Amino acid sequence: MNRLAELLESFKHSIKQNRERLFHVCLIGSLFVHTATYAGYKISQLRGDEVVEESNFEDVDVSFEEIPPELIGGTSSPAPIEKQEWVEGSNKDKADEPDNSDINPNQLSGNGTDKDGYLFSFNGDKMPTAIIDFDLKEYFPPQAKAANIVEKQVVLLVQVNEDGSLQSAKIVSGRAGYGFEEAAMKLIKRVRFSPGYVQGQPKKMAHRLPILFSLED
Repeated sequence: MNRLAELLESFKHSIKQNRERLFHVCLIGSLFVHTATYAGYKISQLRGDEVVEESNFEDVDVSFEEIPPELIGGTSSPAPIEKQEWVEGSNKDKADEPDNSDINPNQLSGNGTDKDGYLFSFNGDKMPTAIIDFDLKEYFPPQAKAANIVEKQVVLLVQVNEDGSLQSAKIVSGRAGYGFEEAAMKLIKRVRFSPGYVQGQPKKMAHRLPILFSLED
């Protein structure tokens, strides 16, 4: 037992004496490992460059006529897409499509009047003229102002009699919302008209009247 303790004490003493020598041995070993790793990396890079330099690339002409049609999307040209005519103011779901219910195609091909006998203004010599002697800003909807909307147009279809009086009015533009339709129907009652004319004579007419609401000067 005493012999074992003596050996252990001798071993500890030897380690203390050789600690500095052990540090130098580890440092030299570490440097050797890193140097060997770096040298191996550089050698592999040089060999890779040599392979690339020795490779010969040749231009190859490819004829698309020789490629099977199955590989480029079939045996014919792409499927034809049906051409659709775009009409301003319309959309696919037709939610905002203008109201043309007052236009009678049969009557248009004849005397060009609506269902109530009012001549559409584009068939006359002079269209009815709206006389607006008040500020349209008075009718700008408060909810539109709150939504920071500064301009909107609403189109009305009006029926104007021979004496310039307004017979009826209806909204025919897409829905504007924010109270613009209600405002248009209110202000149209204050609008005065001069009648439309055909061959120098006043004529009752149906006319599309755009109303522009704007807060800008």
